[in-house]
Amino acid sequence: MVNSEQAVRLLLSLTVAIIVFEIYTSSIQHHIFYAKPFFGTENSESKGKVASRRFAVFGCSTPNNSTHRGFDYAFYLPLTAMAWNRIGFESTILIIGEKTEWQTHPILSYVLDHLDKLPDVTVLFIPAKVENRMMLSQTARIFVANMDDFPGKLSDYIITTDSDLWPLKKEHFIQPEGSNRPLTLVHSQCCGPFKFDGRNYTMLPMSHVGASAATWKEIVNFNSSVVANDSASILEYLKQVFGERVHRPIIFASEDWYFDQKLISIRVDQWIKRQQEENCTYRVSDQGLSRIDRSSWNPDSIQPSVFQNYYDTHLPLEGFKPAVWESIKPLVLLMYSEGSSQIEWSNAYAKRFHEQFIKWRLRTSK
Repeated sequence: MVNSEQAVRLLLSLTVAIIVFEIYTSSIQHHIFYAKPFFGTENSESKGKVASRRFAVFGCSTPNNSTHRGFDYAFYLPLTAMAWNRIGFESTILIIGEKTEWQTHPILSYVLDHLDKLPDVTVLFIPAKVENRMMLSQTARIFVANMDDFPGKLSDYIITTDSDLWPLKKEHFIQPEGSNRPLTLVHSQCCGPFKFDGRNYTMLPMSHVGASAATWKEIVNFNSSVVANDSASILEYLKQVFGERVHRPIIFASEDWYFDQKLISIRVDQWIKRQQEENCTYRVSDQGLSRIDRSSWNPDSIQPSVFQNYYDTHLPLEGFKPAVWESIKPLVLLMYSEGSSQIEWSNAYAKRFHEQFIKWRLRTSK
């Protein structure tokens, strides 16, 4: 017979077993849902090393209540984080504005709630004056390695991107096995030259520049008296490079619209010239591959068998509108398997976002 002491031990053992089983099951479900490999499957870990984390950094300015266009970027934030998670990246999202503005706004609080529900997402708020927010939403990502609340370590990898751009082909954003160059440049041949202080530079796109946090610090902090890590210090840093005009509101497609690309192009050029190793940069080739671009939007005509030939997608404007979202659905289906939780989650999020938007517009138009 089992005495009372043995019964207690058996009960405790059974309880522990149930808890362990539930934790393991939850872990399995998490990794299945987000198509993310278990730790230990990466090559570095199989060799006994601790794998570095990978962070995609993007963000947006707090939308102005006088227009709905700013909501384009806010809408895409959770969906873009999920797209990066699909290829093994965490997301660090920089929101220019006060957290309370998002918490008290019916649409923005909805976005914030969904970001909170996603794994591997860190949201950093950067308070700033309204007139500086647009410019800071473009430039702040360059300085994320300097920020006190950046969740990674110096050895972790950071890649810059845009909130309305989804990565598709994982191999396009990670160096191949055997390559360990400190700097990765994607689409580095896409733009023409520009002149600054009497010198010509090749314009690099912000989507994408990748390096470890330590290398990012080398790139942006060298020979600078300012460690840029918040709105005031970023503006001061930019003023030292571009002058007082950084304090003026940015006009779309003006020369100042490209502050971020010009700055990173200059700093990367200077960093490369300081390196003793000739092959310090890995330049990703786009040859034979394509972008699904908003200018010729066609995911409904792409067959799964050729989907691997597309490296990323630049998403349509007003993606939260039902007709536009319907045109995005074929892409979501290509990215995630039919009947997957990601598809159901994305459709429910888009539908509810639009409902919130309509209610807000009706209320504010009175």
